[in-house]
Amino acid sequence: MATIESARPRAAVRVADRPQSIPTWLIAVLVGGLAILPRVLGLADFYTVDEAYHWAARTRAFAQAVQAHDWAHTNQTGHPGVTTMWLGALGYWMHDWAGIYLPGRTGDGASYLALLRLPLALANSLAVAGGYLIVRRLLRPPAALLAGLLWATTPFLVAHSRVLHLDAILTSCTSLSLLLLLLATQPRDRSGRPAAIGPLIGSGIFTGLALLTKAPALLILPFAGIWLLLVSPQRGPAARLGWAGTRYLIWLGCALAVAYAGWPALWVAPREAIMAVVGEIVANGGKPHSWGSFFLGRPVGDPGWAFYPAVIAWRMTPLALIGLALAPLALWWQPRERRTLLALIGFALYFMLVMGAEPKKFDRYLLPIWPALLIVAAAGLSALVDRGARWWRRARPHRRAPRATALGLTALSAALLAEVLAYHPYTLAYFNPLLGGGPAAARVLLVGWGEGMEQAGAWLRARPDLAEGTVMARNPPTLEPFLPLRVSDLTANNLLGKANYAVLYISYLQRQSDTDLAGLIERTPPLHTVMINGMPYAMIYQLPRPFQTPIEAVFGDSLHLRGITLEQGEQTLTITPSWDIQRDQPSELFVFVHVLGPDGKHLAQADQPLDLRFRQLQAGQQLSSPIRLALPAHSAGAGRIVLGVYDPASGARLGVTQGPALPGSIDGPGVVELARLDRP
Repeated sequence: MATIESARPRAAVRVADRPQSIPTWLIAVLVGGLAILPRVLGLADFYTVDEAYHWAARTRAFAQAVQAHDWAHTNQTGHPGVTTMWLGALGYWMHDWAGIYLPGRTGDGASYLALLRLPLALANSLAVAGGYLIVRRLLRPPAALLAGLLWATTPFLVAHSRVLHLDAILTSCTSLSLLLLLLATQPRDRSGRPAAIGPLIGSGIFTGLALLTKAPALLILPFAGIWLLLVSPQRGPAARLGWAGTRYLIWLGCALAVAYAGWPALWVAPREAIMAVVGEIVANGGKPHSWGSFFLGRPVGDPGWAFYPAVIAWRMTPLALIGLALAPLALWWQPRERRTLLALIGFALYFMLVMGAEPKKFDRYLLPIWPALLIVAAAGLSALVDRGARWWRRARPHRRAPRATALGLTALSAALLAEVLAYHPYTLAYFNPLLGGGPAAARVLLVGWGEGMEQAGAWLRARPDLAEGTVMARNPPTLEPFLPLRVSDLTANNLLGKANYAVLYISYLQRQSDTDLAGLIERTPPLHTVMINGMPYAMIYQLPRPFQTPIEAVFGDSLHLRGITLEQGEQTLTITPSWDIQRDQPSELFVFVHVLGPDGKHLAQADQPLDLRFRQLQAGQQLSSPIRLALPAHSAGAGRIVLGVYDPASGARLGVTQGPALPGSIDGPGVVELARLDRP
């Protein structure tokens, strides 16, 4: 009795000292919350190129077709993009339910787009939490938690999870399908019996959703079949094939059922819907992008096999890359996790090789393997930490640091969240800082998908001369929502028209699709450059003002008079100079025009600022403020029209440093002749 009684207090002490574990569901909620914040914060930022050209309009048409029960017109594209459009349609209907007019026109900003994006951002966030719960049943809890944290905060994933597009939702569906497939084939115990059928059905459901999203989801089909065959617990070829075949048919049946149920076009026009997908694969994915690409410092059609490994190096965070480098430790030290990790590595290599064989390549096309790589990286990091913890316990057996572990995880979560928020809202512009970050990446990979154009629009909206001509850009729909006027495409014909401003975007310059046109625009310095993560994303140029008569004179060291346009009435004269400001002018300058009679006397004169709207002038500005003069009623004979520039503070004229300056005896120093005046 004494022994039993004395044992009870010791047992009670041991229980009391044991740290209470946090419920798994609560950890999943915290991981999901960590994923939601950077994905939903400030969604009304900018339009990506594909959103502006395609997905906003496709989503609206899809939602309207569903409302009208026009099932055939839910076939909007061969991608087929159905999951994207279903989720975007929820945002579309939010406007409808709230009675809000649907914007999205010129000058309306991205508020409409934000609601279209919101359901996708939430769905991708939920996928992170769900993925954590599945990984926790495949790997040790610390590795699963670290995988969830990386999945929630990796900038490349966050960036695409925020937009109305395909690749992030494809990634979520593909990853959940793969993880559930691994769970369905995970031995439950030493007997080798597989898990319940539920995960297999769940994997099939997410495969169906992936198939509804984008054609690369087809790559899951052979991988799943091969995996089931490899892990079959049966002996003998026939038995193995039977076991794998039965489960594959269940899995595939679920996938096809979901695909059929989710795409109404398959109900009424299946042939047209299927052929649209086939056509998209052949016509779009089977050839290089029509705009070209950029890799290793030069424009290319197909970047080649080295492209996707470079994407992994540049788009991964340093912590994830270190984890991938440590993956062999996890394979060696954690034999129970070896099969799962090898499957994830195998899927990543398989997907990358198949996509690398396609001539059309973008970094986002590799996104579906990102969660798999992050899980492997988490396993590598966790294996190293676990081995270090074992060493610590052996070295100091009486010291435990549960609080230190909790604090470490909290600090890591905060650091990962801080990193991704530091790039907000431009997580698309994140590149591995270990390799030089954005400036170095811009010399290697194609950069820019529309981010930054909202800043260009904000700068242009503040210009008092914005309405004097058209604004041109390579992708007008990415700029137009942020301006109160239509934006023209950047073409030579439009450049010859009444063009005012031109916006050159980083990807346009990288592709070098029209170097002659870009060269014409770049003859003057940009008035404003939108910088993101150390990279010049958008350069805004002002275009030369048109003129009829060339002059080509320079006043001082910076005021270039290209030419003039002269309009003469019976008693009036209007002269519109075309000025090119070659250096910044911090102080105001005035221009004068004198009309000299045959005897050299002043018949008329006008003095005014170079431009009333600008007190200070900036290098690259192009000005053309009209100068109006009233001519005397009874003046006749030949005369001269001359022009000069002076400082109103001192009255001193600027000298003519280039061009046809008149002798000082005619009208003083620093004047040029614009035209002869001959009045009968």
